[in-house]
Amino acid sequence: MSTSIYFITSNKGKPLLVYDGYLYKLNKATEKVKYWTCQERTCSASVHTDSDDQFIKSKGNHGSHLPSPEEIEWRMFKSVVKKRIKEESIAIGLIYDQELARANFSQAGLAVSLSSQEAKSSLNKLRRKTTPILPDSSDFDIPDLYSTTIDSRRFLLGDLAYHRKRILIFSTDEQLTVLFKAKQIMLDGTFEACPPYFEQVYTLHCIKHGKSFPCVIALLDGRSTNIYKQLFTELENHATRLQLDFDPTAILSDFEKALLKAFPQATHHACYFHFCQAVYRKIQNLGLATYYRDDEHIRDTCRQLMSLALLPCREVEFAFEEIVSKAPPLLLNLIDYFRNFWFRQMPVKIWNVHNLDIRTNNNAEGWHNRFNRRINKTHPNIWHFISTLKQEEVYFRQQILHMKSGKNKNRSKKVCAMQDRLNALSSRFDNQEIDVQEYLQGLSFFVAKNVKNKN
Repeated sequence: MSTSIYFITSNKGKPLLVYDGYLYKLNKATEKVKYWTCQERTCSASVHTDSDDQFIKSKGNHGSHLPSPEEIEWRMFKSVVKKRIKEESIAIGLIYDQELARANFSQAGLAVSLSSQEAKSSLNKLRRKTTPILPDSSDFDIPDLYSTTIDSRRFLLGDLAYHRKRILIFSTDEQLTVLFKAKQIMLDGTFEACPPYFEQVYTLHCIKHGKSFPCVIALLDGRSTNIYKQLFTELENHATRLQLDFDPTAILSDFEKALLKAFPQATHHACYFHFCQAVYRKIQNLGLATYYRDDEHIRDTCRQLMSLALLPCREVEFAFEEIVSKAPPLLLNLIDYFRNFWFRQMPVKIWNVHNLDIRTNNNAEGWHNRFNRRINKTHPNIWHFISTLKQEEVYFRQQILHMKSGKNKNRSKKVCAMQDRLNALSSRFDNQEIDVQEYLQGLSFFVAKNVKNKN
């Protein structure tokens, strides 16, 4: 007879012991021994375990009834479903159907199982018991279940108030440590997944070994310099607590002047993709989109303007004047815009990405897209948002372990080929095999292949 035992949960949330195809409920417990009796009232069979739930012995037999493996299958299935309903906020029917597909029921077990519609009533009651009331303002309490990770570690890092605006910051100490040790970080905001009473979901990603990791996720009720300062001050306080420094040498982000003022000690770089999109939007606003499409000279000139960010910083102004000297008259307004904004209002060192290993924050945007898909709704309620965020923290730990074990980021052949081309052009220029004009022309071909309109 096997001595293998395991445990499931009853409908009332109490432990049931499974042994040799039979179910036992806890009858009593002493300091050293737990006494389990068969759940059939007329059966005298029992099992003894120690205080750590290790098998000691069994007594009696089940002469009055046969084992019911189908019931055990069903109870195990319900335990998994209930656990997910408590920890996750996705649709109950979806959880049920996903677990039913994974359960690998026997034919008899499948026959006794309920459909998701039949089980929905009791499962909805469970969801209502574990989900707090939806807030009707930004003034609400966050229960322990929503301020800790799935494995019960602190997750709500900061709950701050600033001029009647609320800031919620989520991160574990493991995520913070990874962030504070990184020299290059990415900042990105999104609005689609933002719960009511907040304005944006703001994330801080660190860059390690060519891959980005989401380390801090904050709900911000605004985009002002002072709100960003509150966020960064809180992070600096936690860096001190962990005996680390929060002093990235490079920050990659969108073009937000409020952000530049909030964290002036770091070198800021704008995302190259957003730089190109800003230039292309201006092309559209000036009514030049048709000319861009149909006139090769105009198209090449516009792409060379976008390529300036890929040149060594010291060469940018000279290359710009070379472009201006050969630009068709139709692009005069575009040239004026570029000079007034990208030289006079935005320092070249911010939008120049020549020396960066990662030139766009597409990795951060990729995470936002993944997160939006998992949330599966626009402007979710706060509890659904946090529940999904807790699942992402598990994904973060998995990705960090992959990195520590030496797993490399999978890069597509297209990305590798493009990077090889950029490296080759840079090497030829450094070796004086090509001049600035030839370098810029080569970079414009890169722009042609990589810049697409983003709606």
